[in-house]
Amino acid sequence: MKKFCFSLLLVFPILVFGQLRNADVYKLPEMGKENIRENINIPGFDGYEVLKCDFHIHTVFSDGRVWPDMRVNEAWQQGLDAIAITDHIEYRPFKDMVIGDLNESYKIAKAHADYLGFIVIKGAEVTREKPIGHLNALFINDANKLDQEDPVDALREAKKQGAFIMWNHPGWPNDTSTLYNVHKDLIKQKKIHGIEVVNGFEYYPKAFNYCKEYGLTYMGNTDIHGVYKQTYRTDKQSGPMTIVFAKERSQEGVKEALLAGRSVVKFGDILIGSEKNLLSLVKACLSYEVKEVKGNQALVKVTNKSTLNFEILLDNK
Repeated sequence: MKKFCFSLLLVFPILVFGQLRNADVYKLPEMGKENIRENINIPGFDGYEVLKCDFHIHTVFSDGRVWPDMRVNEAWQQGLDAIAITDHIEYRPFKDMVIGDLNESYKIAKAHADYLGFIVIKGAEVTREKPIGHLNALFINDANKLDQEDPVDALREAKKQGAFIMWNHPGWPNDTSTLYNVHKDLIKQKKIHGIEVVNGFEYYPKAFNYCKEYGLTYMGNTDIHGVYKQTYRTDKQSGPMTIVFAKERSQEGVKEALLAGRSVVKFGDILIGSEKNLLSLVKACLSYEVKEVKGNQALVKVTNKSTLNFEILLDNK
């Protein structure tokens, strides 16, 4: 009998507490994350808008595990400004269960992006073995027309549609980032405009040199297939991104900036890009003030106006 009375005393206050809040339903909206956006603050410069982007994303319409509109939600919550849906042309393991042509994933993502005021770019991944490898065609009109037997024909069609074409993960799958003759030919023909120097959890030092030597745009993306927060750490800005310096916050602005090579790749706390773009970004983020000078010593206040992390190394020479 004593145990029975003790249980009633525990339950009763909880029921009364709930009733005092609301007679029917009491919600705890602060427990949710749907409307919470991570702040990635990177100041603009020289009239350019700074857009945080991921140009390599998969959904269930190829070999991803996430529905297209959820990709938009993920990216918005991460603090990104634009993504490209780049499902594989040739590899669609769920096509018997997920009905739609090669444009369907973009249509679903775009409808939700318009509701959020977010930028989604139509893209597709031409998926072949080395030497040509995988290439993303961005800003296309019709992905179905890229379904060609010859991958060079697919890229020719992409260029005809006005695409920006990116060579994906040059070090995959055999850990060699070889620039083959086919890539050199495609670069000369303006059918490769950029290289993924970072993909997911890895980067390709040789690709830095390719960008510099051939004047290609530096690209860094997640190539995400699973759920973002189950793939990357959430206690810091871990997933790679391409930081774009655009004349305007629009799809057209992003495309113009990429074709002009105005990008820097963020990979953890590492920034990768051309010297010009890196200097412009760092100068926009950091300001300094000389507070006091005594002989050959100075007290300098450095202010970081961004959420990027910087390390200052002092040379005592």
